[in-house]
Amino acid sequence: MSIYEKNMAALKSVNEDLATKISQITTNEKYEVFASGHYADANILDRETNAFMYEKRPIDDIEETYIELMKEYKLYKIMYIYGIANGHLINMLTQNQFHEFIYVFEPELELLYIALNLTDISEDIASKRVVLVHTQGFDSVIFRRIVEGLAVVHLKAYDLRLNTEFYNRYIADITEVNQNILKVFRYYLVSTGNDAKDELLGLEHFVQNLPLMLKNPQLNNLVHKGRNSDTAIIVATGPSLTKQLPLLKEIQNHVTIFAVDACLPVLEKENIKPDIVTSIERVTATGKFYEHTSSSFQKDIVFAVTAIVAQELLDNIKEGQLQLSMRPTGWHYSFMEFEKYGYLGLGMSAANMAYELASSMKFNQVMIIGQDLAYAKDGKSHALNHIFGDDEIKQKAHDEYTEAYGGDGEVRTTKIWKMFLNGYENTVEQNKEKDFLTINATEGGARIKGTTEMPFAQAVKTYVDKEHKKEKIVLDLPSKELYEKNMLQAVEKLNEAIALAKVMKKSVRKLLKVLTKVIRKYKKYPIEDIHLYAKEKELVKIVDKIAVSRDLYYNGEFKTFYESLISPLLTHLEYDIAYWSLQKETTNKDKVHKEWKMILFHHEWAYRILVNIDAILKIIEPKKADLEAEIFTLDNPQKM
Repeated sequence: MSIYEKNMAALKSVNEDLATKISQITTNEKYEVFASGHYADANILDRETNAFMYEKRPIDDIEETYIELMKEYKLYKIMYIYGIANGHLINMLTQNQFHEFIYVFEPELELLYIALNLTDISEDIASKRVVLVHTQGFDSVIFRRIVEGLAVVHLKAYDLRLNTEFYNRYIADITEVNQNILKVFRYYLVSTGNDAKDELLGLEHFVQNLPLMLKNPQLNNLVHKGRNSDTAIIVATGPSLTKQLPLLKEIQNHVTIFAVDACLPVLEKENIKPDIVTSIERVTATGKFYEHTSSSFQKDIVFAVTAIVAQELLDNIKEGQLQLSMRPTGWHYSFMEFEKYGYLGLGMSAANMAYELASSMKFNQVMIIGQDLAYAKDGKSHALNHIFGDDEIKQKAHDEYTEAYGGDGEVRTTKIWKMFLNGYENTVEQNKEKDFLTINATEGGARIKGTTEMPFAQAVKTYVDKEHKKEKIVLDLPSKELYEKNMLQAVEKLNEAIALAKVMKKSVRKLLKVLTKVIRKYKKYPIEDIHLYAKEKELVKIVDKIAVSRDLYYNGEFKTFYESLISPLLTHLEYDIAYWSLQKETTNKDKVHKEWKMILFHHEWAYRILVNIDAILKIIEPKKADLEAEIFTLDNPQKM
């Protein structure tokens, strides 16, 4: 195989769309290649501007750039390079063992074609170590899809560098690429807070709700039985919903209606009964939506809720069918090994959850209404008859803007709504290969990229079969034997989790003792002079002890239950640790200061883990006892 064939085979295995675009180029037309021996010495001429890719001899230019990059970025795990040029710089970067991912953003398909003919980087492409990105059509949704977890951890070290000065002509594209990458990193910064209370509350609800989840139908049962028409309509409570309700009422018997929990009181007032209602929140206030609906209205509705919802919500579900699923955002859910109860709620709203569910049910088309994700022109935030008021969310000075529905300018939104919007766009992007149409018929608010925008009336006229009469959804309950088996499994898995916690706790407590001792020893000295007093060998030994505990935390079995529960407390700290781990070590002073910084960071790291393990054990140990008591009553019915 030629270099080009090897590169293209590798690219096709990881990014078939880009490989297809490049394969349509059979020869270079805009650019001319001047090669005099080794490919690294190949210069490229832009025939339109008569500008060369390299101003000096290419290999000298590239090596000079590489040396400059290594002065600053030698220890960086992630490299971001704008422009592929002749490919040699990228090949040189792959020789540095510290670079675990190299993202290459290139605006010209023809330059990608040329570089892939010159430079063999096939192994690194195939392993996704080198990620090639064509910047035409590149946006934050695409970057979120290709970005690896390591890149997120190292977001504070993000820096987009030019391959050569030649690429300065693409300043507008460089700016747009940079903004889209920063948009994703800002999303992660906002969505990962410093407080683990929400995760702990979710864990408490989850363990408490396990018996209820295991008694009720599994998610795969809902997926197989929940489609009672060809068209699904997802109903959210944006201000535009009010105008859509009369038509929704007219067609309600011919379509499958997914409603977010906040819609329930609104829909009951209009005598519109949804088929499936979704709830994702762990807060007690969500129960109000159910409290304000009658038993007769709830009859025959499937309530698809996450297993972290509050007891107050469950108490207010008086009729209908209940189906609890787990969220795919926590390791502790998959640890329990109840795969058939499924995972929903990758996005952050009940509407995101509804769309995820509808996406898996093989509808011909999914329509979205009331999903404004922005304020209305009159400042309203919700539909008429919303129980917390149609102006529940008030506009604030720090509100943001996003592209409007239909591309008609911009609309005012909030950071939270933007996260919901990102959730939609990510799922829409993932659904590109599925054979169904996503129609945004909201007719207002924010544009959801990737959806087909169409007036609700037109969508109904085009796609809704009014001859079809839907039937109610009836789900299957697990057998008593399966319920008992699953309850025993739940107790067994919680026992495993408790054992893992105790091993980790012992390691972290030992580390914390060592770190506390050395910090007390040197805390009286100014931090800028620490290298004058602390010995490098002493600090290196302690840093090695840190590595042992980090390995147990991140690479051992402990993470299979605990990492997502504790990570909210550690995420921002890990960003700082990752950033400092990349700093240069050219002198003994540099090394000592870097090691000292690692010791200070990890004193806090160990403390936070220890405190959180204790908090988690205080939740799961008594809840496990409750599960055991429930199993006892199953085995001894006379004790019930």
